[in-house]
Amino acid sequence: MAKIRGDYIGTTWDDFLVEPGAPIDDKKFTPEDVDISTDLAGVELQIPFLTAAMRSVAGKGLVLAAGKLGMMGVAPRGLTIEREADIVRYVKGNAVKKGDIESECDPTTVRDTDTLAVAIAKARRTGHSNIPVVTRKTDFVGMFQHIPSKHDNMDVTIPIKKVMQYYKARGRRKPMDVCTTNMTDNQIKKYLKEKYSRDNIRFVPVIDDVGRLDRLVFLQTLDAYKVGAAIDTHKGWEKRAEAMIDAGVDMIFIDTSDAHKPFSREVIEKYAKIIKRYNGMGKDCPPICGGNVVTAEAFDYLVEAGAKVVKSGMGPGSTCTTNQVLGVGAPPLDSVIEMARRRDKYYVDTGIYIPIIADGGLRQTDNINVAMVLVDAIMGGNLFGCFFESEGEWIDENGDVLTKDKMNEENIRRIKIYGEASREAMETTGDMKRYTTPLSKDSVTTLQGISGLLTYRGRFKPGVEDYTRTLQEAMYHAGAPDLKTYRSKVILTRLSEKAKETARPHSLDIIGD
Repeated sequence: MAKIRGDYIGTTWDDFLVEPGAPIDDKKFTPEDVDISTDLAGVELQIPFLTAAMRSVAGKGLVLAAGKLGMMGVAPRGLTIEREADIVRYVKGNAVKKGDIESECDPTTVRDTDTLAVAIAKARRTGHSNIPVVTRKTDFVGMFQHIPSKHDNMDVTIPIKKVMQYYKARGRRKPMDVCTTNMTDNQIKKYLKEKYSRDNIRFVPVIDDVGRLDRLVFLQTLDAYKVGAAIDTHKGWEKRAEAMIDAGVDMIFIDTSDAHKPFSREVIEKYAKIIKRYNGMGKDCPPICGGNVVTAEAFDYLVEAGAKVVKSGMGPGSTCTTNQVLGVGAPPLDSVIEMARRRDKYYVDTGIYIPIIADGGLRQTDNINVAMVLVDAIMGGNLFGCFFESEGEWIDENGDVLTKDKMNEENIRRIKIYGEASREAMETTGDMKRYTTPLSKDSVTTLQGISGLLTYRGRFKPGVEDYTRTLQEAMYHAGAPDLKTYRSKVILTRLSEKAKETARPHSLDIIGD
């Protein structure tokens, strides 16, 4: 486990920094080469992020977008069983199988007269790193591949022609490989498989007979899109769990605020019987994640019951008021350190590794990078609810709700989300079974959530690309080529209150980034 310098009792993500470490012993190694893939009890993710199981965040659009990127979205249990299962089926039904191809018929492009600045801006806005370069008449002339560690440090006023790969031979440069519109999909697929195997390139431009760009074709190199689904611990949970399994879910998540209770243990133990029954019918069953808990003892409690993954967090979420209302919970970094120590000891004692997911209180990229020193993945509501694909309500600059039929994306300024323990959540379903305290519609004392507005951050893909890029850069600075190394060799240093002030922009009025 990471070394902790300083007292961690009562701390959160903002209280620590990751110390830079010895450089990776490979001069050609760049931040883009850092491996951030993770394994959650056999469920492999290319990106160690999960969307929170919140109805105002995770719907069909966001969960599918997460699956496409190699993350995992989690369908909320606050929906009806059929609607929740429909999200799972939607993701699985739209997944491109590994080894298949998909076409982008209207790809983001830049003109051959543009500068590097234009290309970088489009790459950041869209999340597309491979951008065709075309003339005013859409004649294809080459490709620009955005490599942040390279291009973000260059003079952005230079012409794109200086940094792009040319389609036709130029000087000593070889001509770029392309496919043509008279080729069949099977021929393009075969070509891309060979190209990926030989050069690790998974896309190809398709050109028509007069040299114009027709489309970009991509080879799917990931396993099927991953999707999770939440269940509660109340009567009838078995029916929901079985419906999710039948829909093709990859992981089941117990969704309760305090899982260090007999009812959570009972769910995990009974779920083992469901697994046995499905296995007897020749069907595989997904692992179950127990949570949420915040102590090492609670970690043991769930693992002894049979949890394959454990989720931490009670109170730090942006829409959660459990700490404020009940005075119960735990600071997120404090609890994760204790649980991570118990996880590592359990692995030494048994040879079985139980991944931990940090859920709640992660507000920005530095929080993610600190958390990933200790955990195997993070879950976010606020982090992912701010994007266009979120289920939250779109709000314009006047505070009015934008309806889908009249919506102009450029007019979105905020997104409204609500916590699963908020009054809005209760009024949506009339059901607060996620929490054990009885609640009437006239009561406010046991509500443990709020609704609120997030600053709109655009589309999901470029937003997640920003999160992943900063995680890779942090790991690169720490000298860690992968997450396993990151968790084992990194040093976390506690910040004093004065050090926290200097760790943020200070002593001036900020006017830009």
